[in-house]
Amino acid sequence: MKASTPKKKAAASKEAQRKAISPKVKQLLYVRAGGRCQLCQDYLLESDELGYYEFNRGEMAHIVGQSLNTTSPRGDFPLAKELRDEVENLLLLCAHDHQTIDKAIEDGHFTVELLRELKQEREAHIKHVTGIPQNHHTCIVRLVGRIRGNMVQITRPECNSATLHHHPARFANFALDYHRQGVEIDITMLGEPEENSAYYQTTKLLIDREIQLIRQGIERNEIAHLSVFGFARIPALVYLGFQLGNKIGTTLFQRRRVDAKHWHWLREEPVQPFEWELIQSSPQADRVALIVNVTGCIHRWELPTAIDETYNIFLLKPTDIDPHADTVLTVESLDQFRQAYRRLMAHLESKHKSADQIHLFLAAPTAVAIACGLDLMPHTQPALLVYDRMPREFTAALSVN
Repeated sequence: MKASTPKKKAAASKEAQRKAISPKVKQLLYVRAGGRCQLCQDYLLESDELGYYEFNRGEMAHIVGQSLNTTSPRGDFPLAKELRDEVENLLLLCAHDHQTIDKAIEDGHFTVELLRELKQEREAHIKHVTGIPQNHHTCIVRLVGRIRGNMVQITRPECNSATLHHHPARFANFALDYHRQGVEIDITMLGEPEENSAYYQTTKLLIDREIQLIRQGIERNEIAHLSVFGFARIPALVYLGFQLGNKIGTTLFQRRRVDAKHWHWLREEPVQPFEWELIQSSPQADRVALIVNVTGCIHRWELPTAIDETYNIFLLKPTDIDPHADTVLTVESLDQFRQAYRRLMAHLESKHKSADQIHLFLAAPTAVAIACGLDLMPHTQPALLVYDRMPREFTAALSVN
């Protein structure tokens, strides 16, 4: 009989160390992963390569290699042999990602710590999403424009992530996005109001057209909740909020620069209260101006010369702190602003009933701007004449209500 070579003996030794994953562990892994690759989220229980059919394409990959052999991927990590075939040490992957994590070891990528973190995040996400009641849907409304040359994308995945991890969690429904490719209200093609004299007139027409579709959906009971994402000039955001109204539940989302989860409200930050005060008094009750300082400071002397000593000027601002970019990081802080704003508007309705409009100057984040329109009571409260800084001086942009 021909003697075995050392290479064949090593291979046989390696095979002897391997054993099949138990059915219980396999079941746990597939359930926790939701049947999807835990890196790319590809669904692994079907195939469409040769026509659609049910087919298990999943591969169970060890985080710490199954074998104690140093050639086993991440096998030299200190983990007891009897724990290496447990569900906590396994990832459900597609063939491509399985090959990727094992071939990238030499470059220092996909360490044990990173793979464990990715596994935990994905399994926590699956558990969270599968616990949301099936009827918790929300209609996504997106308004995107240019702000002084800047523009952002508000993508479907970003909206999905924000609504799923909000409380209460909801499934994003893009009912207004007919072609499943763009945003519902796109005003980027209008450029900037400094360059386009018809900017705000056209913006109102575009918003009105989409809002009409939302109202029809509400009347047909097809829409029961709205989730609003906006990135545009402040007057456009205020107008959007007013046109949306408050007939159904609405959640406002706001973009942050803090981390990769741009549209997520934070949960652990302190709640910021707000207050208002009269900073200039006049006996002419029909003349009212309102400065809202949340992310920055608009000073009295910056207002147009037409807002003179005959005006009653109110200031709405955060309590006990100076306005800054991260004043509103939690949905509770937004609620605090909205409560203070509604109290002020009720005061103006009572004490300045003869005023047919309020001159509004905003230094505020997008969600606050939308809320200023959303919380304005149609027909009973004065109109808002919203100003825009173009480029340094304030100019009346559009009237709301």
